[in-house]
Amino acid sequence: MKRKQKPSAMADDDDNTDEVSGSEESFSGQSDTDDSREDDLNNDQIETNNGEESEEPPEKKHKISKKDLYRPPTNEELNQLKETQYLFHSSLFRLQVSELLKEVQVKAKRQRQIEEAVTTLTQTIKSLKKSVEHELQSQKWLKNIQVPIHQNPRGVKGRFQFIPPTEILTTGSYVTGTCIKPNVTVDLVLVIPKESFQEKDFMNHRYLRKRAIYLAVVAKRLREIHGLQDLKYTYHNGNSLKPSLVINYQGDEGKPVCVNISAVPEDGVFKFNRFHITKNNVRYHWFTEGESRDAESGDTFATPFYNNTVLQDLTMTENTSFLEKTLGTSQSIKDGVTLLKVWLRQRELSIGSGGFSGFIISMFVAYLISRHKVNQLMSSYQVMRNVLLHLTQTDWTKEPLTICSTFDPNDQPDPCLFYEHFSVVFVDVTGYVNLCSDVSRGLYDRVKQEAGLAIKFLENHSLDSFTALFMTPVDFLRKFDITFHIQNISKKEVEKLQKEDKYVDYGGNFVLALKPDIHSLLCQGLGKRVSVVQYRQFQVPQWDITCNPPSYESADPVMVGLQLNPECAFSVLDKGPPADSAEAKDFRSFWGERSELRRFKDGSVCEAVPWTKRAVLSEKRTVCCRIVQHVLERHTGLKSESVKCFVNQLDPMLQYNINNNSGDGDVYGTGEEQHNDVIQKYDELCKLLRNLKDLPLSINSIQGSAPVFRYTEVFPPLPAVCDKANKMEKNKRDLPENYGKHCPDFVMSLKVVCLLEGSGKWPEEKKPFNRLMAAFHIQLAESLKAHYGLAVSVYPRHIDVVKDNYVFRIVLGYTREIALSKMIKTPEGMVKYKDNEEALALEREIQSLPRLTSTLHGVQQLHASFSSTVRLAKRWLCSQLLTDFVSDEAIEIITAHLYLHPAPYTPPSTPIAGFQRFLYLVGYHDWKASPLLVNLNDEFTDEDLKEIPSRFHKERSSRPLMFLSTPYDKHNSYWTRKSPSTPILQRLVLLARESLSVLNKLVQEGGDDSNFKQLFRPFLDMYDIIIHLTWKQSPRQHEALQPENSHLPSNLRKYVHKTTVTGDKLEHFPVYDYDPPRLYWKELKEMYGDFALFFYDKYGGKYIAVLWKPTAFTPKDFKVSHLAGRRVETTRSAMSRKQTPSEFLKQIIGRPVVVKLNSGVDYRGVLACLDGYMNIALEQTEEYVNGQLKNKYGDAFIRGNNVLYISTQKRRI
Repeated sequence: MKRKQKPSAMADDDDNTDEVSGSEESFSGQSDTDDSREDDLNNDQIETNNGEESEEPPEKKHKISKKDLYRPPTNEELNQLKETQYLFHSSLFRLQVSELLKEVQVKAKRQRQIEEAVTTLTQTIKSLKKSVEHELQSQKWLKNIQVPIHQNPRGVKGRFQFIPPTEILTTGSYVTGTCIKPNVTVDLVLVIPKESFQEKDFMNHRYLRKRAIYLAVVAKRLREIHGLQDLKYTYHNGNSLKPSLVINYQGDEGKPVCVNISAVPEDGVFKFNRFHITKNNVRYHWFTEGESRDAESGDTFATPFYNNTVLQDLTMTENTSFLEKTLGTSQSIKDGVTLLKVWLRQRELSIGSGGFSGFIISMFVAYLISRHKVNQLMSSYQVMRNVLLHLTQTDWTKEPLTICSTFDPNDQPDPCLFYEHFSVVFVDVTGYVNLCSDVSRGLYDRVKQEAGLAIKFLENHSLDSFTALFMTPVDFLRKFDITFHIQNISKKEVEKLQKEDKYVDYGGNFVLALKPDIHSLLCQGLGKRVSVVQYRQFQVPQWDITCNPPSYESADPVMVGLQLNPECAFSVLDKGPPADSAEAKDFRSFWGERSELRRFKDGSVCEAVPWTKRAVLSEKRTVCCRIVQHVLERHTGLKSESVKCFVNQLDPMLQYNINNNSGDGDVYGTGEEQHNDVIQKYDELCKLLRNLKDLPLSINSIQGSAPVFRYTEVFPPLPAVCDKANKMEKNKRDLPENYGKHCPDFVMSLKVVCLLEGSGKWPEEKKPFNRLMAAFHIQLAESLKAHYGLAVSVYPRHIDVVKDNYVFRIVLGYTREIALSKMIKTPEGMVKYKDNEEALALEREIQSLPRLTSTLHGVQQLHASFSSTVRLAKRWLCSQLLTDFVSDEAIEIITAHLYLHPAPYTPPSTPIAGFQRFLYLVGYHDWKASPLLVNLNDEFTDEDLKEIPSRFHKERSSRPLMFLSTPYDKHNSYWTRKSPSTPILQRLVLLARESLSVLNKLVQEGGDDSNFKQLFRPFLDMYDIIIHLTWKQSPRQHEALQPENSHLPSNLRKYVHKTTVTGDKLEHFPVYDYDPPRLYWKELKEMYGDFALFFYDKYGGKYIAVLWKPTAFTPKDFKVSHLAGRRVETTRSAMSRKQTPSEFLKQIIGRPVVVKLNSGVDYRGVLACLDGYMNIALEQTEEYVNGQLKNKYGDAFIRGNNVLYISTQKRRI
């Protein structure tokens, strides 16, 4: 079999492309410093060129011959196909992985530049001269160069003398060949000679300070002697006890090379067992400068973190040697490690203090190789998948991993002993070092969860797993449902928790000392409500060598993310143990005054902690925040004001500005409960309709189609209120005149579609069908009046019913009507079916909308946050004055995609997280090149998932700009068929990106709650005209973010004071669907839509913005169809002299003319002559009927009484 070969679609990028830090594979290196910005490795933004010209001209492309195009595959290609079948996820996945590896790996030219820079720096550092000896605490001789470590207390014994390193080692991922771009950092390790150390240097930070001073001397000499200016300090993996020196070295060509320099002691300086996990090497009285301490504890506490920090330097050579030897030369294993690093980086897991660094994941791969779980015959995909699988199956918090092959109980610590001091344990080659000493429990839980999700994505063949794993950045703020800042942490909290020993162990870094205990408290308090509690990993700081290191007091607030378990997260009561049990005392001790005794339905009396008296969902979403604030205040002393939670900051956008006088706070919530009220009344109406027996045809199905029935109405309606003293029309309708200067309250009608059963007696023509359908509506109205006494208003195509103060619009439908609307009869009598606007509108009303409503209602039942998320999205879109430019249904489908296809996340459980993901999807989805597939009810087949994108690309030019594909409109994108247009879609994408940026900034900086409203304020400077609306004629002004008046609609006042009771039921129709600003806006669009675009916020908008179209002021030729909105102007030549009809007729003799007869026939020819009775003689005469040439007569005479008019005809060339 022959196949057609295709040349590679992606060309190699330039060798000087930016690269990712490779230092994550070295104890003494710098961790990854890239942040997961929105454009980092995004699906359309992988940088491939740094702008430099290649030294060699590009090769000329030769045309591939037909013989080569259709030649049979070679043996090598057949082997690759077999490997793809057995060793990779799929053929496409292999191609994608290959291209990704090309993009992130260092090219040969860049490697040469790096090696030249490393060689130059190595020689430069080796040439440094030996210095004189100084007292360790006397550092004036360094002049303006600062030591990159906190030196509190200042007093320390010992002497320091700079001696050139005995050896300079190149380590890290650059050496192992697993570094990734951009910004590759090469690790240089300076081996400090034994002569520089003294016998007691293992104690009281003496080694750490000598190490830091050693780096300061190197920085000083490089700047003063060799003129290097771009020198900065940083921390290794955020460990403030282990600084390093960063040099951006500019060579003769290309970009600067980033080199990270650290220092380790020469082998044999210290014994490993001196830093045993249980030993103390930092004296409390020295560190606190004589501060008193209990005699029992004294200096007997262990300093595991300090010991582990020093041991990392002592064992660096052995661990790096083991790693290089184990990984070997197998390219597939190295590629597998590279893929894992990209996966970690896209999730922000490998950055900052305590990150799950590339070194840890590389050592884990080496561990699996040593245990024969991974081998060199595996492909890169298999290596990656096996590692992810073992991450999911193992638990490093319960069963320690150890690479050490031997164990001496008299010398080495037992691996389980590490759990007394660290949450996560992974022991190195020597058996002394915990590689995960600074990895928090929360971060490890997140890594394990992400590994499980990755395996799930790989097993789902209907999902684009490559994009989910490697291309989509998983931002911290979009990942977690709730985030909060812990501010004002100080040494007081250390004393409150009695963690002075950890404070000393971490070198005075009280934040790092408290993090494990705070995490444990949060996990205990939140319990099953959360699945992951994680501290956010921030980038490791860098500072100039002339500056002091950042102080612990000035550090950023601690940010914590909570991923909720939606089944338990919103419970308003925590049930504890029985009152007489032994556990009850511990329960009361933990919760304090919050705990109380309660009797439950089963008769048991138990301890319980209630969190809110109100059962509205908006209040339930704040329960986790209240728990966090209470637990931290009770156990650490942090005031609740110091804990800033971000969960309900966007709730005011969905709330009315009302208060309950009874003191219970806002009673409206965010609208979820009002949706339930409407649906309850709707269900009652459905029962009434189904019980009707006197209809000629029974009702097959009843389905609401209004947004409120799919929980997506931004402000769901409240029961209408109408003063019974108002004047009424004859048909019991309230009148707008009853409200004086104010506009009546806004009451919306709620559409309900009822499909009738099939029958062969329906007419086969549209007009009789419409008359019969009108008769059905009349019969339905009479039945509802007679049986239930409901107020009913009848129309030809629907009836309106008042039920429990809600107005329902009932539409009877029959599917055959759609075909009748499409039917066209030709003059020959043939029947054809063709889509038209009437048929499409009818199909939308009785089929598409009810089906969509039913589906989205099901999504809401599975995901409680869907309603608030989609309503926030619609509120945001309208607040940007884009009402109706993107249909509500399209926004709902896009939001449903976030819940049905959440990869690489899990479905959001809070509206703020869902809204962030909505903005990201709208702003960063490639609408031009990719359809958005939304698998409603999981009805797409594997063939559909392949066919839809393929057909989309073939027919892209004829498809909507924003293409949404669902199982009900796979290739049509029904809801975006007409809009948005190109300018509107571009603006929507821009607004989404900017809004996401502002929202992220507000959360990161702990912005005030009122500042979140700026996301919903439009930018008006771009518009040409602003039409301001009076609030008195705006019935929805109370829905605005900042109402101009405190006037509330009657139904809201009734709702607040809880007086809407049975006695207030309406027996007549209120004024409904009456919104003057919206009607005015629509009228403007209808009349002047050819000249301008009109922008409006239907939710209480205060103005209509106008933007002129480019063609608005372009003059056009005079036509009756061009007169609307234009002024008629005549040219100066035409106005220079007025002509009489007789003068006109004299001028056209001998010219081509058109003579129109009363019968509609045209005669065209040359005017020979005419008299005063309009008798006309023509030459070269032609007869036209309906524009078609019928006869040619030559000379012709036309009687004047048959002539309608005569006009000149353009000369034919």
